Amino acid sequence: MSFEEFVMSAYGGYKSEGRTLWHRDPEAQTVVLIGGALQRKTAWGRFEAVLAARFHVFTVDLPGWGEADILPASYDVDFLADALHDLLGTAGHRQVHLLGASYGSGIAHRYAQRYPDAVRSLCLAGPLLRIPDEVREDFRRTVELLDKERMEEFAELSAGVILRSTPGARVTRQAAVRRILHSMFRNIDGADAQKYRNNTLRLLHQAPPPVLPVTAPVLVATGEHDLFTPPDLCREVAATCSDARIALVYDADHAMHLELPNQAGDLLTRFAAGESLDGLAYCHPVPAARRADTGVGAAAPR
Repeated sequence: MSFEEFVMSAYGGYKSEGRTLWHRDPEAQTVVLIGGALQRKTAWGRFEAVLAARFHVFTVDLPGWGEADILPASYDVDFLADALHDLLGTAGHRQVHLLGASYGSGIAHRYAQRYPDAVRSLCLAGPLLRIPDEVREDFRRTVELLDKERMEEFAELSAGVILRSTPGARVTRQAAVRRILHSMFRNIDGADAQKYRNNTLRLLHQAPPPVLPVTAPVLVATGEHDLFTPPDLCREVAATCSDARIALVYDADHAMHLELPNQAGDLLTRFAAGESLDGLAYCHPVPAARRADTGVGAAAPR
């Protein structure tokens, strides 16, 4: 039977919390999950359960998330990567497979650059290393609405930006996920509101990430209908990595791990385990690993 263990660390004076779901096999490897806006370490649901069948799973509340401390926007992604390293050391996880989703992808990416010997593989799901130009004004507007406590408008805009998808496309469970996100944003208050505000301002104002190759194997994934972090952006991110491939999941958008948790969990499990990604029924054909210096490999259209 698996069991939970919680740890806490305080890097640079800011508290982080982590939770390990230990696999029954002590020799299992560890997958680390870093989530997006308002994601909490205990709220990964079915997606986590799929991964836990093969791995130890370590979920985190870094400064600015969940039960951790509020982190001012002036602290950059390097600080968050270092805070993650401190928390992983406290929990005893020395080499890990790393998933960064949405807001969390920039932290995961920077961690893999700063601590390459600690990363077995890296998955960037809906990579948000920077806010795309097309939605920068929308993000500034969410902060303005939050500051003015116009919560219904804030919730509608925030959920709408995240779930931007191809007009008329079929997206599995999108309506249900939209209701969940809308409710989360509508009811945000207190510390969580300050965390959202600071995390968003950090993304809006931070410098572009350094162009340093990630040497670990990389999977860049999102839903095929994602217009928030669209396939072209995924290809752009993959092109900066030494060993990367791209996966576009059918009938999903930016929230693929909520819409299709079994499929998203299977995809990450196979990738982290070093198994073939050929012929998967739930996503576009996954190209062979591409090298940053060749530009070879692009996801095929459906």
